[in-house]
Amino acid sequence: MVSRYDIIRRAELYREDIAVAAIDQEGVDRVTAAQAADELLNIIGIDTSFVLYPDGDRVIVSARSIGEVNVQVILEKLGGGGNAAAAGGQIPDKSLTQVAQELAQAIDQYLEDE
Repeated sequence: MVSRYDIIRRAELYREDIAVAAIDQEGVDRVTAAQAADELLNIIGIDTSFVLYPDGDRVIVSARSIGEVNVQVILEKLGGGGNAAAAGGQIPDKSLTQVAQELAQAIDQYLEDE
């Protein structure tokens, strides 16, 4: 629970209603990241969330949406998948910073196409 709330505390707003938490530390696990992504949706004004963290030589991304944003389409641009409301991905051989930048570009492109 402490790890989950630490992730939530570090989240930043991207655009108006998208929360992105890029956690630059080892030791975050998939379950905690997914739970944090879910919890971020409970914050008023947030309808889409992304949690990113390093795992060895890859970056793991967990995404959730309760609004109009299709997180599957966004994460497919990074090599991930899932469905409109819940998606994830494992991006190998890139830093957390690189994946966060690519995610921002994918979000921007998705919103421009909508």
